[in-house]
Amino acid sequence: MSSKAITLQDPPVTEKAVRATLRPTEEQIAQRAHEIFLKRGAAPGGELDDWLQAERELTAGTQQPVATKLSATAKAPLANSRSRR
Repeated sequence: MSSKAITLQDPPVTEKAVRATLRPTEEQIAQRAHEIFLKRGAAPGGELDDWLQAERELTAGTQQPVATKLSATAKAPLANSRSRR
């Protein structure tokens, strides 16, 4: 029996996979929903609406195309990018 080393390759990263990792967590949604609840006077009865609004707000922040986010990060100026003469 011959023993060959098998190299496993990472699966290709897709935009769908990246977006899935950028989705807000339940904790983030709950925190924002609580803020909305307090902002509207802490009146009971709107929990679902608060949650859905929080989810929409947080998800809207992640809808920017991934390439744009990556290029914006790459274009950030460096603190010491000026050459001294």
